[in-house]
Amino acid sequence: MSAAPVTILDALLVGGLLAAAGLTLFVPRRSTAVVMFLVFGVLLAIAWTRLGAPDVALAEAAIGAGVTSALLIDAVYERSRRPERATGHHRQVLAVVGAVLAAVLAVGLALVLVDIGPFTSPGPGAADLVADRLDESGVSHPVTAVLLNFRSYDTLLEIAVLLVAVLAALALQPDATLRGVPAPTRTPDLLGLLVRVLAPVLVVVAGWLLVAGSVAPGGAFQAGAVLAGGLLLMRLGGWPGAVPASDLLRPTLAVGLTGFLTLAYLTAALGAGWLDLGAAWAGEAILALEALLTVSIAMTLAALFVANQDPPTPPVGVSSPERTR
Repeated sequence: MSAAPVTILDALLVGGLLAAAGLTLFVPRRSTAVVMFLVFGVLLAIAWTRLGAPDVALAEAAIGAGVTSALLIDAVYERSRRPERATGHHRQVLAVVGAVLAAVLAVGLALVLVDIGPFTSPGPGAADLVADRLDESGVSHPVTAVLLNFRSYDTLLEIAVLLVAVLAALALQPDATLRGVPAPTRTPDLLGLLVRVLAPVLVVVAGWLLVAGSVAPGGAFQAGAVLAGGLLLMRLGGWPGAVPASDLLRPTLAVGLTGFLTLAYLTAALGAGWLDLGAAWAGEAILALEALLTVSIAMTLAALFVANQDPPTPPVGVSSPERTR
């Protein structure tokens, strides 16, 4: 098979990524920048697929191009409805500060890359090490083995960061909950029917991604992102209870991190070490943990979107605009 079409496709993909990134950063209209960010996320998901990383591609498509773009679109919509308070001079100062920080970051990353040197090593690579010990992980998919067994501390910290982020978003609300966020108005019957049809499908897809993560691309992050999309679709379609604003919200948000820490304490109490899973029961433990993480990730992403729906309090001296949605 000729490699020419692949080379052309890769070149076009790289060019599209650079063009979308440049337009996202420098286009003057915020709405256009958000659309280009969405395009960048889709192209990046395709690039990860081309690199043979379907797990990362799924996460990028669901979280990067999906939930994050939805948050940005909602933020641009809300900002367009508020009076502009920053003067032209302030915007110029912020642009200069941002450019300086970006330059410093770029120089720092360049120095790190130069210090690392060549990325090739005469010894076995990480993929070889994972393949040699895959039988001990409890799963047959190497990405899940790395994320939930061999390098589970990384995933634990990622879940903790997500929890801190959503708790910070809730803290900006008047009563530190979602109770003050207006519920969507009644939707047309056709849209309600569409929601009732699609929501169960998304739940089933999320369940399949969760279970498939042990043997194929998938897992808690992908399943949680799809489930979050289903919850947001239900809420926007007139089902405000899909993302609860009650006191049960926080335990649901923390169930993933709680399950992770509980597993860590149990393995330490059994004398195996922190998050040192035994080969005999690692598969069942990973599946149970991923189920908890799926619920936690889904509710976290959905709560972040809902918390962004309304400004928690109007600016001083400015009355709150009447809601029209």
